[in-house]
Amino acid sequence: MRLGWRWVRTVAGATALGWLGMVTGCGSGGEVHEPPATGDCADMPAEGCPEPPGDDTPPPVDDDTDDAPPDSGEQPQQEQPPPPPPGPGSTLWLAREGTPQDDLALGAAVDPSGDILTAAVHGIDDLHTRQPTDDRVRLVITRRSAAGETRWQRTFEVRVPETPAELRASVSARIAADPAGGIFLAGNVAGLLDFETRELSDGAFVARLDSNGNLLWASTPRGAGVTLADLTVDAQGRALVAFNAPGPADFGDGARGSGAVVVTYSMEGRAEAALRVGRPEGEADAVELTTVAVDGGGRLVVGGRFVGAVRFGGQRAESARDGSPFLALYEAGALTWAKTLHHARGTVRDVGLDGQGAVVATGAFLGTVDWAGRKLQGHPYRASPFLIATRPGGVERWARNLGDGLQVGALAVEPSGNLVLGGFTYNRIEDGVAGSDGMGSSQPVALRYGPDGGVLATRLFLSDPPEARGELYGVEAMPFVGVLPDGDAILFGHTDRDSDLGLGRRFAARSDVFLLRVKR
Repeated sequence: MRLGWRWVRTVAGATALGWLGMVTGCGSGGEVHEPPATGDCADMPAEGCPEPPGDDTPPPVDDDTDDAPPDSGEQPQQEQPPPPPPGPGSTLWLAREGTPQDDLALGAAVDPSGDILTAAVHGIDDLHTRQPTDDRVRLVITRRSAAGETRWQRTFEVRVPETPAELRASVSARIAADPAGGIFLAGNVAGLLDFETRELSDGAFVARLDSNGNLLWASTPRGAGVTLADLTVDAQGRALVAFNAPGPADFGDGARGSGAVVVTYSMEGRAEAALRVGRPEGEADAVELTTVAVDGGGRLVVGGRFVGAVRFGGQRAESARDGSPFLALYEAGALTWAKTLHHARGTVRDVGLDGQGAVVATGAFLGTVDWAGRKLQGHPYRASPFLIATRPGGVERWARNLGDGLQVGALAVEPSGNLVLGGFTYNRIEDGVAGSDGMGSSQPVALRYGPDGGVLATRLFLSDPPEARGELYGVEAMPFVGVLPDGDAILFGHTDRDSDLGLGRRFAARSDVFLLRVKR
């Protein structure tokens, strides 16, 4: 472990460094908090600085003068030293957004200029009710600079008729940036999604917006039950959209498919190809995608779970009960390799590629993960997170069981092979693994690992002390982790727990959305 990159700190540690406190700025994207800056004395009001001594000898003072003020004994104000520079793991800035109702983070992306794009749903009134009655919510797209400044925010209403009461407005979406400065958005909507120049109704959609959030085009796949799984963009600016379709689906322009399908859309909105992942042998068998990633060389990796007997190319696999995780890599539309964790029950949640074609994946499992000569044993009755990696070509490299009590949300892989993983944990983290020391409430965490799986750093955002709420988990998720070119990490998520994301404790009555930048 590199001790210089040890992130584990409490609020008290941040206070000792002079980092506790915040500066609030107003913007359409919510509030941004930064560590306070301390300028030189020359930048302060004149009355706050001591007068420099002059060169001339002062005139003599008459001790008998009645007008002379008494000596107060106060020391002259001293110039304050500048604050220490932010250390590894420090929160450089924090942005929050939301409403008095529940708000959920959906996804985020970093565009080629370094700007950060986020998608969230705002204004959910009845998230925990058994008979939800929301008749309108809002899809909110925000662009921020790498310094956390809100450049713009666009709000698109989703609505349903007020009656019958069982109708509910909802939207889920993923967001990605293309090299030309545009924005791809894909998801599912229940109700009417108003893009101002076009309205989309119930079902799946793929859309492209310009750099200011204006709709350029939208495509709506046809087919019962078509559901978005994930979205990414390749080096040519084409959107690669992962869908799950229980029956035949028409994605437009002659692109059709069923089951687990990755559809390629051009920047102009043309569906160029539909790649089917896996082939179930029976009617009760299935493949379900959850995640997709692509590298600069066009290598496409997908992950998810399979149920029953399924063929990946010439490889046949049978799952454990309720389905098993799998990974598969494609080049130029052809399967290169596939890996199944058929002794485990669970799914792959997120995948990433480094600059040479090595793959890293994370997910949750019960049972046993058999990988790279190791057998990872899961918790007897709770899903445990796993982290596995391959070498280029699909050779299994290393595997880690991340312990009990950690919910992994997302990961990001750097070209060097280092990776950052984010999520929430209700147990403390030791050496990159969640132990048995409970905290009473789920808290955000970021972990960094090297290309060999070794732990480099852990940053637990601990609200000290965590406020027990009667349940280990609440409304929290971290659907996106990104890494900027300088190695700083971007974390995007939501929580309804009291939290300290590095700039002071915040109290939450409902779920709020957060975005923060953490120093490498």
